[in-house]
Amino acid sequence: MNGSSLWGRNGGPISTILQGVDGRDLEVLLAVAETGSFHRAAAQLRLGQSAVSRRVRKLEDLLGVSLFERRTTGARLTHAGSEFVACSHEIMEDLKNAVNRAQAHGAAENGVLRIGTMAPLSCGPQRRLIDSLLSEHPDIRLHFVEAERQRLISMLSHRSLDAVLSIGKPLALNGDCFPVWISEVHVSLSGQHPLASATNVSWCEIANEAFLVSSSKAGPDIHDLIIRGVSTVGRTARIVRQHLSKEGILGLVGLGLGISILTEEIEAARYPDMAFVPISDCEPVPFSLGWRPENDNPALRRFISLARIEAKRNGVLS
Repeated sequence: MNGSSLWGRNGGPISTILQGVDGRDLEVLLAVAETGSFHRAAAQLRLGQSAVSRRVRKLEDLLGVSLFERRTTGARLTHAGSEFVACSHEIMEDLKNAVNRAQAHGAAENGVLRIGTMAPLSCGPQRRLIDSLLSEHPDIRLHFVEAERQRLISMLSHRSLDAVLSIGKPLALNGDCFPVWISEVHVSLSGQHPLASATNVSWCEIANEAFLVSSSKAGPDIHDLIIRGVSTVGRTARIVRQHLSKEGILGLVGLGLGISILTEEIEAARYPDMAFVPISDCEPVPFSLGWRPENDNPALRRFISLARIEAKRNGVLS
């Protein structure tokens, strides 16, 4: 048997160390790490500074290592402290998620449904699906997270989300997934752009443009789509990343600073000085629903059933 899994480096058994640590110890530790000061951590937690110091010292004694370098200007994490704080932060987040999930299950008969999405719910099939859920099951309480693919995958894996609506390729996870609808790809152009009045455009016609891409949310998927599309006409895409939302990107397009690619429906009436033109030689992009099969949330099962109906209506699921 591997002794390192049973004994800490200070000679004490891991089980003894674990028995000596409680959640409040980790909360205090994280507060000191965040504020860089025992004094500020004490004020934040409404504790005496001596109580904060005792809890940190207790952890250091149990672990047999120094977690902080104590200075007159504050407290700085040691290398060991940085490692322990990173793991402690994950533990506290997992604990919070576990508490939230337990409370959600007991909150109501229909429960709470937490949905992750890579695109706004302003219009389109995604909006219609949520509208349908609200109409059929008004007692379900919905919580939404809009984020980029990898974060949504992580949240789904850690059960802090029940379902994810993803753009493009299905989520890479050990779960279930099916396409709910497919969306035609459009290019957004300034109203003054030479192609603004076109019925449709090809990749060849826009390959030399500056493609504006968001650094967050669906940005990486849009980036890959542009690379593939432009490469089909033997060109190299000129991609300009911006730390902006979709609305911000469209604002730059309206100023004539580039073009952008849209994979979801948009309310064109909100952008009177812009044009949204289909790309004729671009394959439609699927939107998929993903979830963990072991998740027994009744609200999730209702959502999946409605999504299957929507997928059949859209002709993407038999």
